[in-house]
Amino acid sequence: MADVKDYAVEEFSQHDRALMQRPYDFYDKVRETGCPVARSEQLGGFWYTTNYAATRRVYDDFRTFSSADGTALPKQPLPLYPIDLDPPQQTRMRKLLNPIFLPDAIQKYRPRFEAIITELLDEIAPKGEAELQEQLVRPTLATVIMPFLGVPRDDWEMLAHKLDFLTRMRVEDPETCAKYGVELSDYLYEFATRRRGTPPEDDLMQILIDARINDEALTDEEIVGIATLVLFGGLDTTSAVVGMALWYLIEHPDDRARLLGGEVDFPSALHEFVRYTSPIQGLRRTVTRDTELEGCPLKAGDYVMAMNGAANHDPGKFPDPDQVRFDRPIGNEHDHLGFGGGAHICIGQHFAKTLMETLIRAIFDRLPDLRIQPDFQPAFAVGESRVLKTLPVTFRAS
Repeated sequence: MADVKDYAVEEFSQHDRALMQRPYDFYDKVRETGCPVARSEQLGGFWYTTNYAATRRVYDDFRTFSSADGTALPKQPLPLYPIDLDPPQQTRMRKLLNPIFLPDAIQKYRPRFEAIITELLDEIAPKGEAELQEQLVRPTLATVIMPFLGVPRDDWEMLAHKLDFLTRMRVEDPETCAKYGVELSDYLYEFATRRRGTPPEDDLMQILIDARINDEALTDEEIVGIATLVLFGGLDTTSAVVGMALWYLIEHPDDRARLLGGEVDFPSALHEFVRYTSPIQGLRRTVTRDTELEGCPLKAGDYVMAMNGAANHDPGKFPDPDQVRFDRPIGNEHDHLGFGGGAHICIGQHFAKTLMETLIRAIFDRLPDLRIQPDFQPAFAVGESRVLKTLPVTFRAS
């Protein structure tokens, strides 16, 4: 372990349900000590970044800060590909997946998104009130992501439950998480095997089965790792950004009018929402060799959490970081780390952005007079991601 005597030791875990209700206050407190890298002895002990520069360095230097031992803390019981790989293995897999998730390729799914959202809104609109996260946002994502992968309808609820438990409960109930990890892995292995013997279908599982890299098919482990990542990313992190974006736009009608009226560029607004929300608050890396990070000595084998939430709310990088600013000057859309960074920048971001824009536009087109319930008290589910649990609204029934 590196010598911590000259560095801030602030107990921290992104699984801490109380602290993570207001994580940016905590990051500010640690950052104000002048320490860009701090130490926590929770979860077996790890370092964590508190500013943008340190977080960016961790993402950009994969040779020193490796993903090959996993990117979660505590460790997930099953691999997630390609984020749990380093180049060149990771590059090989991304080369295969990139064309599937390019903006032009994603556009073919927009009519499907619109049909799903319309059907859910048809159920909600006559009632005059709704809980948007559970009645619209999460059902939309499940109804999009599960068939995108090819999962049979009867298995959606079971998979969603296991995925949510693995995200939220690895500290509190590691035994059940280990059990669910085995069950989820077994299910996906069996699913892939079953699909190899059936007629081709138009979904991601078929693409993975048919894929060849240098004339070699993907292994079952690789297929399952990719499928698992698609399920985790599509169901949870996207709902985090949509929930926060809807909450903000309902409470700020002038900004909503500017955005929906075309005065504000929608893709830029979505990037600001991703920065502001930072749905994945942090990801782990393992130090491969003795080094320094912003002056902090690290030893080979140390764990470092690259804290996207701290980086994206670093006032040294983003003035007024705790405010949504559609006019925020950024050098490019990847200045923020809401989609990660470096070689592992989120491969599904174009899918997520297309889905988020479609969902936000449809909701305000159909329910233009949304109001937050007056007794609303925001609360967040925490773990790998930080997600607004509920968003209760009222509106004129139609």
